[in-house]
Parts: sequence; C-alpha cells; structure tokens
Amino acid sequence: MSTDIHVIESIFSELLGEVFESYKKNLSKPDDADKQGSDPYSRARNALRDLSTEDKQAIFDFIRLAMVDTSSVIFGTIDGSHFPENIDRDFSLEYDGEKIHGSLQDELISLAEDQGVYK
Repeated sequence: MSTDIHVIESIFSELLGEVFESYKKNLSKPDDADKQGSDPYSRARNALRDLSTEDKQAIFDFIRLAMVDTSSVIFGTIDGSHFPENIDRDFSLEYDGEKIHGSLQDELISLAEDQGVYK
C-alpha cells in the first residue's frame, strides 16, 4: 500500500468513524429542556427533536457529506488540483520522510464513494 493511500485511509477512518460517531452520539441525546440551548450541540438537538428517524438520518448523512467535501478541498489544495483564492503556490507534504501528494483528493473521494457518502 502506498503511503498516500495509508494516510488518507487513516484520516478517513477517523473522520467518518470516531469523529462522525461522536457528532451523531451527541446529537442523538435527549433534547434539552432549555429550548434556546446553551451550546451548538444543544441547539442542534433541539432542532432535530421533532424530525422523524428518516429525516434525522438524512441530516446525519449530510454531515458525513460535508465532512468529506471539506476534507476534499483541503487535500485537493495540497495535491494542487484545487486552488482556493490567494493560494497559488505548491505545497509539499511528507509522511515518514516520503513526499505524499497528487492523489490524496482522489483517494479520499474513492473511499467516500465506496462507503456511499454521495448517495
């Protein structure tokens, strides 16, 4: 396995595993009595409160999509395939002394497609 694939698989696994599950767990707790909410999770739980299970799942699926799209912009910028405004030079990224870039975004998108993130 190439180093760039190893890095992307590891990051993808953490983002869509541990991090996503933490969001989902916190958003699935019982809603707060204080309808205004005191923090972003509380306000989001209150917003989700009256949704059906199917609609809540649609929101969670959208969060996964947003996580992948955000990561894709970052990895595309590192790869040199995406160019945010005012960033016009190349990046160099190393892992364990090996330069990795050029296919990070493609690998991320491929993993996301395999997991049905875009469906």
